[in-house]
Amino acid sequence: MSESGTSSQNPDLIGKMDHKHHRYPCCIVWTPLPLLTWFIPFIGHVGIAYTSGVIRDFAGPYFVSEDDMAFGWPTKYWPLDPYKAQGGPTAFDNSISMASEEYMGRM
Repeated sequence: MSESGTSSQNPDLIGKMDHKHHRYPCCIVWTPLPLLTWFIPFIGHVGIAYTSGVIRDFAGPYFVSEDDMAFGWPTKYWPLDPYKAQGGPTAFDNSISMASEEYMGRM
């Protein structure tokens, strides 16, 4: 095993990028906000995707949607390395789930 631990990484745990079906595994995804993004281009709405590519969107008070972003499908994405999460891809997914549950209980 190398120092970085790459030999223990299992690529089968991570889904495949699929633009047609809006699957962006282990990515922060971004979508523009109508009108606002036209005038201030860096303003938008973000979500985060599980290792499977399913997107969680913290859309409003007490509401977290799954695969239904509040302002349309993503137009940009930034890949994350789930192996850098303490506990790897499983912990990455669990953290998204825990954050979703926490957010659902907050205003």
